[in-house]
Amino acid sequence: MRPNRLQWEKRKPLFGFAVALMCSTAFIPSRATGAPLPNCNGVAAKLLADEDVIAATSAIQPATGTDLSYCLVNITVSELGGPNDGYLPGQKQIIKIAIGLPLSQADGGTGGQQGAWNGRIEALGGGGYQGVLSPVTPATDAGYVGSNTDTGHTGNPATPGFGPIGDGSWALNPDGTLNFGLIRDFAFNGIHQQTVWTKKITELYYGMRAKYTYWNGCSTGGRQGHQQAQRYPDDYDGILAGAPAFNWERFIPAEQWGEIAMNEEVGAPISPAKLEAVKSASIAACDALDGITDGVIQDPRACHFRASPFCSGNPATCLTSQEASAVNKIWDGPPGPRAGERLWFGLERGTTMLGLDGPKPFVISTEHLAYWVNQNPAFDWHTITEASFAEQFKRSELKFHDVIGTDNPDLSEFREHGGKMIIYHGLADLLIMPRGSYNYYNRVTKHAGGLPSVQKFYRFFPYPGNSHCAGNPDQPNAPLIDSSSSGALFQALVNWVEHGTAPDSIIAYNNPNRALATVSRPICMYPDKLTYNGTGSTNVASSFVCKHESHDELMAEEKVLPDADLIEDHHDDHDH
Repeated sequence: MRPNRLQWEKRKPLFGFAVALMCSTAFIPSRATGAPLPNCNGVAAKLLADEDVIAATSAIQPATGTDLSYCLVNITVSELGGPNDGYLPGQKQIIKIAIGLPLSQADGGTGGQQGAWNGRIEALGGGGYQGVLSPVTPATDAGYVGSNTDTGHTGNPATPGFGPIGDGSWALNPDGTLNFGLIRDFAFNGIHQQTVWTKKITELYYGMRAKYTYWNGCSTGGRQGHQQAQRYPDDYDGILAGAPAFNWERFIPAEQWGEIAMNEEVGAPISPAKLEAVKSASIAACDALDGITDGVIQDPRACHFRASPFCSGNPATCLTSQEASAVNKIWDGPPGPRAGERLWFGLERGTTMLGLDGPKPFVISTEHLAYWVNQNPAFDWHTITEASFAEQFKRSELKFHDVIGTDNPDLSEFREHGGKMIIYHGLADLLIMPRGSYNYYNRVTKHAGGLPSVQKFYRFFPYPGNSHCAGNPDQPNAPLIDSSSSGALFQALVNWVEHGTAPDSIIAYNNPNRALATVSRPICMYPDKLTYNGTGSTNVASSFVCKHESHDELMAEEKVLPDADLIEDHHDDHDH
């Protein structure tokens, strides 16, 4: 991708602390020389000696009923500031990072109840607009050093229905200009600082570097994982990225499309009862497309069910012609200005529409349109019509594609570094359209020279029936996404990185407690197809195989999107 003026890299190297780490045996104790390890409480004082650390605390967190004891280090770092770096005058970069470390010998870490470091880092991703520090215990409980970042801003805890991670107002300055310093921190600076400082503090605390460094994140965390593979290809050995919020500047405004269509077609949101009824009708219509009736749509892209006026006798679920038209537009996605073109994908059939298109619109998309695109806190999304939506969409592309699009298909440096990445996406995702993941993966495949090349380092696992980053009560027989630190997906990544065992399929269960599961299935590597072998129960994984496919038979529908190269050309013209 051609960089433009919005892509400002950090200019000041981390001289002070980096040199100290490499050169001072007093600052970094060495197990090889028998130097004592620092205790948890002493870590903060050492960090405060670095000029880029403006605040630091460290303390042992006691074990609870569910979490092991660990050393928690909270730091605030700052390297840039002022208008030259995109901030307000006098404003500085402020990035908060939390690092959790299983206890070292100096703090009584002997294994067992206290936990023991496994020699690895598992950096954890965030959600939404982030703006908070999430718990690191999912990693520390599994023996990893864990970390998280607020990505450089503080969210509003009172954001209706979504808490701090739904607040996008921080991107807009009081004078109505965009704060590209904070936007770049959210897009990439924050996660890179998280990575750099997690590695440094790990070496400081244990006296040795981590053997392997992993990333694990879903939604915004999935975008962050791809951002690092694209922008910082040497930072991670393995990346697990779920339901990625890449294509940010396109799918975020597209999340508002359903509300706009309902407003124009019906004049108000369609009732939840009606939306759920038509969703159930789509599942019933397409359930058996894979030859098995189990309440799960195996690949919604093959489902072409159209909503039409109906009434089952219950007036609460009767669908009018205007409502049916709006539902079909939600499934189709926003159309482009040229005939047969669409700007982005819609929700899949079989997916609840209540996440984006319920009585109230999704707060992240409304705040993106108000604060980011129109730079007006009082902007009313009801003023957007179906005809004017394309202009809003293109405005979002022009402003934010280069800074947070995170859709560069060139992963060659990550591949050459030896990195491995697994992407997964629930095919009934109620927030992020799964076809965006198909689209990006196929673009990477084309750039890499075909499936055999891309599958050597990057594999995609679509999860039928699963919603956003997790399972789905609407399709209870669907085997569940398990991306936890000890789950099937993350362990598949570790085995691939450390033992060269590339995963062709993931065995998944419809209950997180396998003893209570009633269904198990292989989740096939894309574009392989799940195939019943003709014998045995269809509720048992051993009755299925993943049939190898050399291409995606349903890829043609992606071609209704504008070509990515045209987007780049559009940006180039705008820059000139």
